[in-house]
Amino acid sequence: MLEKMKDAMKQLELIQRLMKDEHTRALLTHPKVQALFQDADFQRLIKTQDFPKLLTHPTLASLMSDPDVASLISKVDPQLLGEHGAA
Repeated sequence: MLEKMKDAMKQLELIQRLMKDEHTRALLTHPKVQALFQDADFQRLIKTQDFPKLLTHPTLASLMSDPDVASLISKVDPQLLGEHGAA
């Protein structure tokens, strides 16, 4: 139980760190990205942590080739995803 709480806190901290960054916020609030997050199949794959299927999900694949989304992705600082990312 305590381990799950620690994991949840780490995830919350990551989300807070990401949302402080204007580029990440622009990506996560993009309508096509929001539509992906609403996709029931995609949500199921996230919950089950089925990473191979997540990476080949058709909607995600189409987003990766979308010029607008690709541009937003390229602006996100990958260090923000690490445990010691900028706050």
